[in-house]
Amino acid sequence: MTEWPLPPPADEARIQAALCDPQRLAAVHDSGLLDSIAEESFDRLTRLASKITGAPVAFVSLLDAHRDFYKSTFGLDGPLNSLRQLTGRTFCHYALVSEEPLVLEDATQLPVFREVPTVASLGVRAYAGIPLTTEAGQVLGSFCAVDFKAKRWTTQDIEILQELAHSAMREIRLRRALHDAEVLNQQLVQQQRKVDELNQALHELARTDPLTGLHNRRAFDDSLGLEIAAVERTRSPLSLLVLDVDHFKQINDSFGHDAGDKVLRSIAQVLSGCVRIIDIVARVGGEEFAVILPHTDAQGAHEVAQRMRVAVAQASWLSQPTTISIGAASLRTAETACSLFARADAALYAAKKSGRNRVVAA
Repeated sequence: MTEWPLPPPADEARIQAALCDPQRLAAVHDSGLLDSIAEESFDRLTRLASKITGAPVAFVSLLDAHRDFYKSTFGLDGPLNSLRQLTGRTFCHYALVSEEPLVLEDATQLPVFREVPTVASLGVRAYAGIPLTTEAGQVLGSFCAVDFKAKRWTTQDIEILQELAHSAMREIRLRRALHDAEVLNQQLVQQQRKVDELNQALHELARTDPLTGLHNRRAFDDSLGLEIAAVERTRSPLSLLVLDVDHFKQINDSFGHDAGDKVLRSIAQVLSGCVRIIDIVARVGGEEFAVILPHTDAQGAHEVAQRMRVAVAQASWLSQPTTISIGAASLRTAETACSLFARADAALYAAKKSGRNRVVAA
């Protein structure tokens, strides 16, 4: 049998300072184990400790500032087993400052240790506690075995408890690593979401005219191609309007480019107010706009175009009226996007040649 040297009992001030040490408490809380549920990975270790050493009780304690929390208990009955915490001075407090395994064969025969409350309340006599120490040197608590009668702890007993304490620390590190990995994963998910949102915003920006907020020429070409493809499936009518601001150069020359930009923005608002949600309004050139009208035949396109022409003519942005000329075309069988646009553009040219402020159908 091994005779274990008795460590000199630490004074109360040293124990209290260790219990309340901010860095140590931060390490305890960062473990994520305080007030956590029992887990088989820890319970397996305390069962093994009891079975191999013969001690009836084994537990994993975490030392908070004002309580001991038991992550795992084996052999404890009554309230202590259900509450899994204890207040007041405990043997684990002495293990906290011992720096080595604390081995007591009969606490009732030892000064100071016989005064630990659990000696009287639970009948504890023998105690062996291994400090649970982090890589940074912070003691989280103890891996302990307890007997209710005097016990001669063997070298093998203590070596086994030390190995099981190392296993408990591995479980604690693994749990922390998994928690950190989950936090990192959530951060990555959030970052990816932000990247996706940014990419979407950039995509929209690349398809949006910065002056008017309408679709730009690229978005218009894509949309027209998709709508023509849809017509091939549904056999529904499709029409296109191409329009131009009359005498726009005179507006710029007379009132300046800022006024010209204001006219373009205002016309964009008027056009958008004249269409349905399924229609697509785009700025396809300097003062040229186009409107895609799905499920709209030639008569419907003419009505929309006239509504737009009148709305623009009746609006007053400057000291002189501003008007638009519009060319309209409806999709023919097997017609391409280029052909449809060319016919609508030619109708626009005809509207401008014949006096402006009018609608001409292709």
